[in-house]
Amino acid sequence: MAKKRVTRMVWATLLWSLLFAGGCYNESSDQVTFDENDLLLEDELSTPVGEVTGSIPQGAESAVSHHGRKSRSTHSLVKRVSQSLSQSTPDGIQTSQAQLTAWFDVLVESAGEGDWSYRVVYRRITYSEKVPGENQSYDSNDETAVVPAHLATLSEMVRSGFAFRTTGSGSALELTAVPSTLFSGDRKGAAAAEFIYDRIGLVLLGRSVGSLPTAPALWTRKVDSPIPMEFSTRFSIKGSGQGTITLDMLGSVATRQSTTEVTLVGGTAAVSLKGGYAFGDMTVDASNGVPLRADWNKFLDISLRTTPSGDRIEQQKHEVVTIREAGAANSNVSTQSPGTDDAAVAAPGGSPPAPPAGGLR
Repeated sequence: MAKKRVTRMVWATLLWSLLFAGGCYNESSDQVTFDENDLLLEDELSTPVGEVTGSIPQGAESAVSHHGRKSRSTHSLVKRVSQSLSQSTPDGIQTSQAQLTAWFDVLVESAGEGDWSYRVVYRRITYSEKVPGENQSYDSNDETAVVPAHLATLSEMVRSGFAFRTTGSGSALELTAVPSTLFSGDRKGAAAAEFIYDRIGLVLLGRSVGSLPTAPALWTRKVDSPIPMEFSTRFSIKGSGQGTITLDMLGSVATRQSTTEVTLVGGTAAVSLKGGYAFGDMTVDASNGVPLRADWNKFLDISLRTTPSGDRIEQQKHEVVTIREAGAANSNVSTQSPGTDDAAVAAPGGSPPAPPAGGLR
């Protein structure tokens, strides 16, 4: 039994990376952690990735300025993140799955001089996970549901939101309002940009001399624990449409040391990153960068050798992220400009509106 416990993973921690696996993915959440739960799953897990059931009123609210660019707009989006984790152990192949879906509105308003202000309002979050002998789910629309401790931030998100803006003619990002339970770092610079990217997938487009949009700069992020890793994402412009730009995205992962010693239940293990890669594309609003559609796949291969048994465990993680437009924002959502008042964002326009009856489930 002790030997078996050593080979098990902390699935809850892995699943937690679903919550903010960015508009595309969240590199900072790629942790190797362990548990005493088995991982054998059933086949089906909720709705297929990319498929949104139910109906939402179509259309989007916008106001167009005299020079043809939208000065104010509301984007209603659905983000779905699905993860699967499989590992080969002396006991055989074990797999686990989880899925998170978030419905949210991004309210955008021109701030002048090439800058924009944004307010993100979450309308609903659903979550499900399947591990051997246990299925767990959460729906923010169910007010009677008991939220598991490790999913507490899910309910926090629906009760709040956050706001940010661009500065320097669209060259930098700054958080203007965000609950401290969600983010407590520097509201400017890389940390703020990563927070925004991890939640709604927004990246800053570059600008040429003639003010034409160009691909975002190379995105590099470092993870120090539990395995030192460096993730790089390259962007290139795949095409353009009426007011939109489609980006190709290619990611790679590298490690800064061959192995890392981690503590398990009943022993320790030497963990090494064998490799990883990611690919996908994302269509964004050419003016303000809000993602309108995204498809992203990420793969990680990890190897563990446990001590004192010497057993080798191979792990593979696959993550699929999609973003889709969900139709018009609910008319009950306040369209006030994003501001700097944290309290206003914590309860934007009152309680966040629920999807229409008979809608998304």
